[in-house]
Order: sequence, then C-alpha cells, then structure tokens
Amino acid sequence: MEISKKCIVLYVLWLGINTLFFNDSLAVAADKENCLMCHKHRFNARIDENGRKRNYHVNENLYSHSVHRNISCRDCHTYITKIPHDPVTLKVNCANQCHIRPPFAQEKFSHRKIVDLYKNSVHGGKPEDSEILQKALPNCKFCHLNPLYSKISEKRVSYKETLARCNNCHPQSGVEMAYKHITHRLRKKTSRSSREIVQLCGKCHGDKNLMQKLNVSKKAMDAVESYNRSVHGKLVQLGSQKAANCINCHASSALHDINKADNPGSTISKDKIMNTCRQCHKNTDEMFVDIAVHPDITHAGNPIIKMISLSLGLGMYGSVLALVGLLLLETVGRRKDGARLVLKKGTTWYGKQKSVSGKKK
Repeated sequence: MEISKKCIVLYVLWLGINTLFFNDSLAVAADKENCLMCHKHRFNARIDENGRKRNYHVNENLYSHSVHRNISCRDCHTYITKIPHDPVTLKVNCANQCHIRPPFAQEKFSHRKIVDLYKNSVHGGKPEDSEILQKALPNCKFCHLNPLYSKISEKRVSYKETLARCNNCHPQSGVEMAYKHITHRLRKKTSRSSREIVQLCGKCHGDKNLMQKLNVSKKAMDAVESYNRSVHGKLVQLGSQKAANCINCHASSALHDINKADNPGSTISKDKIMNTCRQCHKNTDEMFVDIAVHPDITHAGNPIIKMISLSLGLGMYGSVLALVGLLLLETVGRRKDGARLVLKKGTTWYGKQKSVSGKKK
C-alpha cells in the first residue's frame, strides 16, 4: 500500500511538471474556432513550390503571453472562409479591424492609422519604386515579431511619451479611463532597447551591398558607421537608454513617420530638426543644429575642418606620447640612481637614490 501511494504521488508530480513545462494544453489562447487542432503539432510543415520549408506550428503557450493573445485567428486571416481551409495565398493585412473594442472607443480597434503613416513614410512602397527597392522595404513583421511582455523599471517609461504613443490609435477623449487602460505600460514593455533599435535599423542600412543596389548617397551609405562613431552611438553601445537612437531623431511619437530630410513632414527637416534636438538638448540653437550628428571622418570639401581635426588629433596624441616619454625617462633615471620600482599593490619606488637634483646624498 505504501508503494502504491508513493507511485501515485510521483505520478501526480510528474504530470504537473510535464503540464507546466512541456505541454501547451493549459494555455489560454484566442482559438474559438479550434485552429490549434491542426496548428498545435510541432512538425506541421511542408516544402513549398520554391523549395523552402514552411512551418505552420503555433506554440499556444507563447502565443497566449504575446500582445496578440486576445485576437481571434480569423481577425487577421480574414480570407479563410472555411475549415479545413484551402492553401493560403494572401498575406495578412495589419490594417484590418479586430473584434476588440477598447475602452472609451467608438469603433473596433485597428492599426489603420499606423499603416497609413507607414505607407506615406520612406519605408512605404510606392508604384514608381524599382523592383529591388520594393523587395528591400521592411514590412510590419520585419520589425514587429508579436513580442512577449517583459517587466522593466518604471523609471524607463515616461508618462508623456507613453500617453503620446497611445494617442496614435486611441482618441484623446476619456483621459482618466485611458490612463487606467494603459497603465500596464508602466510595468510591462514590449519595445526594443536603444541598442536593439540600432541593430534592427542596421540590418538594412548597414548592408552596403544593398545600399549600393539602391543607389543611395555616400552619406546614407555610411549612416550606420558614422552614427556608431558619434557620441550618441558610443553611449548606446555602452548601454545608455537616454542617448538618442535612430527612432528618437528620425520619427515622432507616432514612430512610423520616418522620412528623408527634404520632406517637410520629416522630423529632421530644416524646419523641424531644432525641435527634434530639443527633446534632449533644451538649449538648442541654430549653431547646435549645424553640428554633424553623423560625423564624417574624411571632411571632404572642407579643408578648415580637416586642419582643425588634424591639429586636435596631434595635440591629443602628442600629449599622451609626451607623458609616456617622461614616465620612461624618469623610470630609467631612477633605476640608474639605485631606486627600484615595485608594482605590488600599486606603484611605488623603494631604495635610496644616489643623487637628488644632481647632488649626492
């Protein structure tokens, strides 16, 4: 009897552990039409006509903890009209309205406003774009991977910035109700860090072969390298969350309105760049704006800046080399006078010198 009780206890423990860590069946996902009956299987895949493997497996546990966990499958896959469905030939349209009706809103939620901003931005495809450019432009899923929520420090989330982002989709009316609805952003965050944003943008803009095919300017070709040389880039590489990343300068709080500098609506246009810099630098003036955010180490076409840069470089490195030379001369002189250098627990000299300032002791 004792053995049977122990076996039952062990079996229950094993079943609990297996359920929690290896089984997705207890995870609650928006699957009213039982799509996971097929898509829950890990090896649900096929080889398409181009020889690429297409995986159709959906991990219910991961999905139920993502930002889209309350979205029904067919709210995005609207072209599916029967189950089992025919082979999928259409892409998901992120501008579709979802079944969710947010608090204080008069209509169903939609990404339509964000999609319109994206289409009008430099990343939105235009009919006149070349085939190479159309293929290179990032779509929604290139940046947004249905991320999981992660807790962060409240100090990293600004109240004004949070509310400004919420207003991209939600009406400004009902502020109190809106605040109650979005306060989870003070505890949970899905956005990338500054370092991750730079890495994401660098996947395309740092690919010089791709940039050459797109016939971009020399400045655009070196944009990633020049940013990494700047004070902003170096601080971000060191882990700073306050230094400006690509989005901070090239987009507003809407995030998707990235445009070239010659576009009047761009945050880096002649009329708006000063306000963009003032987000961090309160005392920004016209002289401050003229400072190169993407510094060019060649200084082509400007001999004055080149000479000043060369002089400053010689002064800095010359000072360092002079100090090293003085240290070496002093070390050689003291050793000749009989003193010895000790490097244990710091640097010190011991022993009596034969002379001090040319006089014998």
